[in-house]
Amino acid sequence: MDDNFDQLSEEELNELKNKFFQMLNSGNSLYFDVDDYDQLIDHFFETEDTPNIEAAINLALEQHPGNYEFLLKKAHLFAMHGKDEQGLKILDDIASFGADPDYFMIRGTILSNLQKYREAIEEYSKAITQGQDLEEVYSNIAFEYENLEQFDKAIEFLTKALNINPKNETTLNEIGICFEMSNQSEKSIVYFDQFLDKHPYSRSAWFNLAIAYNSIGKNMKAINAYEYSLAIDENQASALFNIANIYAGMEQHKKAIVYYKDTLQQESPDAITYYYMGESYEKLDHYDDALQSYMKSHELNSDFHEPILGLARCNYMIGDEEEAFRYINKAVDLEEPFPLFWSIRALKLDEHGFFKMAHLAISQLVKKYPEELMYPINLAVLLSSHNMHQSINILKDAQVKFKSSNQLAILLFLLGIYQIHAGENKLGLKNFEDAINLNIDDFQNPIIQSEISNIDQEDLLKLLNNYNLL
Repeated sequence: MDDNFDQLSEEELNELKNKFFQMLNSGNSLYFDVDDYDQLIDHFFETEDTPNIEAAINLALEQHPGNYEFLLKKAHLFAMHGKDEQGLKILDDIASFGADPDYFMIRGTILSNLQKYREAIEEYSKAITQGQDLEEVYSNIAFEYENLEQFDKAIEFLTKALNINPKNETTLNEIGICFEMSNQSEKSIVYFDQFLDKHPYSRSAWFNLAIAYNSIGKNMKAINAYEYSLAIDENQASALFNIANIYAGMEQHKKAIVYYKDTLQQESPDAITYYYMGESYEKLDHYDDALQSYMKSHELNSDFHEPILGLARCNYMIGDEEEAFRYINKAVDLEEPFPLFWSIRALKLDEHGFFKMAHLAISQLVKKYPEELMYPINLAVLLSSHNMHQSINILKDAQVKFKSSNQLAILLFLLGIYQIHAGENKLGLKNFEDAINLNIDDFQNPIIQSEISNIDQEDLLKLLNNYNLL
């Protein structure tokens, strides 16, 4: 919307507002001309004062019924607050008055809210020749192409916006996201390299270049790019945190800890940073420091499972099994909306030699949530590398108990895989095909994809091929 209110001095604007509030409070009708209401409404939009936007628009339309600008502003208000159909009706009603850039931009916003992304692009495009701020228009068109997952087109329009304002970091970051979402890291590197040739002091360009290098495993180039970004602006906790994570991924935990500490000096205390620092201390066998970091993480976010499990692991390693199991039980008591995460946690515990704790955790979850099928499945996955027949029996028992579950196909896929592993090929293939017929989409479940990667059986491969699952 037009920022007409900046034509008034602060004193004049305050006088106008006082008159308006006096009318609201007294209930008396005071006359405001069109320009006065225009100034007030634009000011309330600018300050995001929704109640007074609505009051001013309604009063303006009472005194000046049918005014195009006020109806347009009302449509804008509806667009801001999810009343899209009402906003669209107003725009349809005033279309015959002729349309200006604001009309097209508001209509585009409403169509976008209604997930009519192509129609939104058409409306925004009409504003290009109408004197509208082109940077805003190009950015809006780009966002619609992102909604359509047409990332190359989004990059095209974001680049147009960037050419108008090369200092716009939001646009630079959005371009980086588009390259990342479309798995075009190599092109991202070329793009930001070329941009940096012209704008070498752009911290966001260096930051996005670092992300691209990191995504293709060029760790040291990523770190160097982050360091350049930090040289331009040292107040970037996210860059320090990302460098720390790269070093941790390279098993260079001493360096990682230095950067995690730097991150904590740049930002407010953060549970995630303390947790990852604890992991690095743990991998260096610095259990006292790890316990301190995990405890700080837990204190900052008591609903975060991972530091509690870190406390359990470290206590186990220093010989305090009672305390370790106390923390395992504490983790189990926390609500977990995604049971699959417990499968991942348990397998990680098992992988690092904590099978006893992993088994306790999943067993407790099975008891605590007797109506949740995923926990017996998690238990079967955990036990599969220790006792395959026990895993199969757990799944068979669950098959009887959960025969009406909408996750039964996952169980049958897994049961079929384990039976084939155990040499029960005929039963395994039958259960696997039953799972396909029950819900073929569950074949893509991460647990199934992980478990089937460990099996190479000719009849199963034929079955997968027959259902186009290879």
